[in-house]
Amino acid sequence: MIKKTCKPILIGTRKSPLALWQANQVNKKIKEGKLIKIQTTADKFINKPLSEIGGKSLFTKELDEALLNKKIDIAVHSLKDVPTVISNKIDLAYILPRSSISDVLISKNNITKLTDLPFGSKIGTSSPRRFSQIKNIRPDINIVTIRGNIQTRINKIKEKNLDAIILALAGIKRLKIKVHYAILRSPNFLTTAGQGIIAITYLKTNNEIKNILFNMKNYPVTYQARAERAVLEKLNGNCNSSIAVNSKIKNNKISINSTVYSRNGDSFIKDSINGELKDSCALGHQLGENLIKQGASELLKNDSH
Repeated sequence: MIKKTCKPILIGTRKSPLALWQANQVNKKIKEGKLIKIQTTADKFINKPLSEIGGKSLFTKELDEALLNKKIDIAVHSLKDVPTVISNKIDLAYILPRSSISDVLISKNNITKLTDLPFGSKIGTSSPRRFSQIKNIRPDINIVTIRGNIQTRINKIKEKNLDAIILALAGIKRLKIKVHYAILRSPNFLTTAGQGIIAITYLKTNNEIKNILFNMKNYPVTYQARAERAVLEKLNGNCNSSIAVNSKIKNNKISINSTVYSRNGDSFIKDSINGELKDSCALGHQLGENLIKQGASELLKNDSH
């Protein structure tokens, strides 16, 4: 039995519908929280590509500051938005199951494959990784930068006369958005590290919160998160990097796959590793090192979309 605190746990979250849904899921698990809505840098400049805003921690900086200033007790994030390098006063926890890791294609004519889109089609995305993957498969496709919440991006198919957009399936399922989509299958569309994982950040010195989260820990998700982020960390990856990383767990073993792309998608390096679940972080670092030995750092040098 988890001891109840005398006051509600203050849960920091961004203001988007998906962020609020995720924070509410955490609150349902903790059962004693109060949501504190915080605007982040990425939210303030919604019409600019992330690469033009500059800096790091665009989705997390203000939430981190609120944690460090003790204005909130925990913050809830999509793990894929959390940089690999965070304050040494902050730690990560995972208490919820992972959602789907897949990306999906949403097109105006219900086309189900990238290869079936007309020549020179326009696809909307803000992800450098998706940019490179699309160009790898279809160099003729024109990429249009779109940002905003999920429904806003879906609406931009009509507003910007796009042929299609690519989104994460997890968000569509979480918000129960009714839209026709086609799942983009691996290995050509391996997704980003941490996709589908909800992460919680908290102060390492807050023992009460640490104990609550420890007792609720989702161990498989924790191992996957550590493994996938270890690959990114070794590659010095960030939100402008064209890096895909996924992992799978079976019989106390973990397998990790990663692909690193050049900016325009004409070159890529892929590799995989597997081993004991308890070694997930070390395996992720080793996979990153293996990719570097094969030239991944050179591909990533010019990562700027």
